[in-house]
Amino acid sequence: MEYNGKEVLSAWKKFVNENILDATHLRPEIARSWLRCKEYGLDPWSSNFDKADEITLAARRKRYHKLMKAAEPVLQYLVTLFNCNASLADSEGFVFELLTPLSVYSRTLGTYVVERYTGDGNLPLALIEQKPMRVDGFEHYRAVSQNYSGVSAPVEMPDMRYFLNINDPFLSLPPEALDICVAAGRLWKELYLADRQTLFSHLASATFFDPILRIAQLAVIVVDQDGMILTANEAGKLVVSGYESYHYAGQSLAEYLKDRSVLCTLLNTSQSAEGPIEVSFKGNRRRKRLDLHLLRSRTIQLQNGISHHLLIFDLPDDAPQTAEPPVLGRHQDTSADYVGASPAWRNVDSIVRKIAGHKSNVLILGATGTGKEVVARAIHRLSGRKGEFVPINCGAIPRDLLSSELFGYEGGAFTGARISGAVGKFEYANGGTLFLDEIGEMPVDMQVTLLRVLQEQTITRIGSNKPIRFDARIVAATNQDIEQLIQEKKFRSDLRYRLSVIEIQLPLLRERGEDVILLAQYFNELLGASLSIPTAPLSPEVQQLLSRYSWPGNVRELKNVMEKALIMAGGKPLTVEAFPAHIQSCAGAQPLPVAEAVLEESGLTPKQQREQREKKLITTLIEKHRGNLTRVAKDMGVSRNTLYRKIYKLGIQIKVLADDGQ
Repeated sequence: MEYNGKEVLSAWKKFVNENILDATHLRPEIARSWLRCKEYGLDPWSSNFDKADEITLAARRKRYHKLMKAAEPVLQYLVTLFNCNASLADSEGFVFELLTPLSVYSRTLGTYVVERYTGDGNLPLALIEQKPMRVDGFEHYRAVSQNYSGVSAPVEMPDMRYFLNINDPFLSLPPEALDICVAAGRLWKELYLADRQTLFSHLASATFFDPILRIAQLAVIVVDQDGMILTANEAGKLVVSGYESYHYAGQSLAEYLKDRSVLCTLLNTSQSAEGPIEVSFKGNRRRKRLDLHLLRSRTIQLQNGISHHLLIFDLPDDAPQTAEPPVLGRHQDTSADYVGASPAWRNVDSIVRKIAGHKSNVLILGATGTGKEVVARAIHRLSGRKGEFVPINCGAIPRDLLSSELFGYEGGAFTGARISGAVGKFEYANGGTLFLDEIGEMPVDMQVTLLRVLQEQTITRIGSNKPIRFDARIVAATNQDIEQLIQEKKFRSDLRYRLSVIEIQLPLLRERGEDVILLAQYFNELLGASLSIPTAPLSPEVQQLLSRYSWPGNVRELKNVMEKALIMAGGKPLTVEAFPAHIQSCAGAQPLPVAEAVLEESGLTPKQQREQREKKLITTLIEKHRGNLTRVAKDMGVSRNTLYRKIYKLGIQIKVLADDGQ
């Protein structure tokens, strides 16, 4: 949901003055936070803030010294990019490090920034939601904070989860701020975990910081102390195009300036200089001369003795556009049902965050409706890749058309082909992520072609002999038993190994425990807003009902059920009667025990973890239904034959009772 200051302010006034929560224009996280702030008894008009606890601050800075040292260059990059505060906090919300461009900033450092005491905000909500969060303007519960705009990203370290924060007390952060914060957190972790040799290797090239620079929309150029270009983001390359054809630090910024003597001014201009400085860059065959405003300039000293000089320019409106503007923006992503707090889902989330920044292929396994595309989009969103997320359902396209969809074709390649030809999904996903959904449905002969494409990283359009190199991250998914497909010769084992460099098994919704209610509350608010239906928090009776149903259709079924219930309730608070009869029939049943999450430290392989969870689930359902396998299969959303195979494969010993006729 995009932030609308006028609508959010109206909702805030109604909530503060009339105690009425109108969540139509509020994100669910904000609405939940306002309710908690009210329960805490926080005064929205209070302007009090805790003073720094100098003793605790000194102790924690000593304890976190290595963390702070690793974060220093990352924080300096962030302060230069955004011209605002960047800080670090621990899992208790205690802010132990803060860099600011302001001469004095007395808030937050050395204090606990938690919701109960400070109200909502990017850090308090990131602590509660355990995910990257952004909070703007009137989304803040306390009026004193409503000039602020902030983002926070959790960073998983070996000892605990820390938080990287960016806060502007005067202006709204740009749309890409949250994605930059997430990418910066990964760089911080990488520097922290590196040994001395690896650390110096990382910092030897400014391209190490490219994951945060390439998301920025302003033109960023990084030079050394002599003005030699080290790196630039996409907008910056419009100004210094061609520098990459030289070796690292082999081309001077002066070559692009209309007046070469201006380089000395740029290198000696501090960030505190009053007002932007106009800088003229030469034109070339592709573009006219550019007159840009230097917004910020800052020298960053690294631990290896090297210095980077960051130059931030504002591109004029008529400047050429970059080839592909970033399409990230977690706070604007429509697939926001990446929601969960259960151990099973936290395990998935942990894997996603570990692997997102790497280009390795990913295979996502999970039953229908468990959220395979949601997870694939999260991987892309957190990857920092600036290209598109391109999904294709391999089972929904006729085999005769699948080749042209994936690889494209030249004009006139076959009867009915467009004269101009067509770009395939691989080309369209260049620089981004290609999501191959239902990969298990792909014909075997097409699998051979796909395997070769993945090996060579090139595609050839139909009707052409010219190979085209592509740079796309491949994420595949299937709801089928991939090992059984291989045994039945319906899927190539070598393709499976090529795709599953990293394999993620998604849990069934019934295995996610408290996530059922979290998701139900989320859909209640989200769908209520989209359908223009007033909503109220879910009653204990409704929550109890939803927690007792087995959800064979997983998250997708829950979303559809919530939509139907909201419509049937007609704007009144949801009751048990608003839900379908087959769900109401579970009202007297016992809640399904949740399969215990298997921690990575257990030493079990992903396959063994899946089998252990599945065995636990089947035995629980068999006990619940007193050996009636028809009902067990129905609860699991599989056929009886599939259930028999699973029982045999997992070595489950059962005693089947005669059907009691109920």
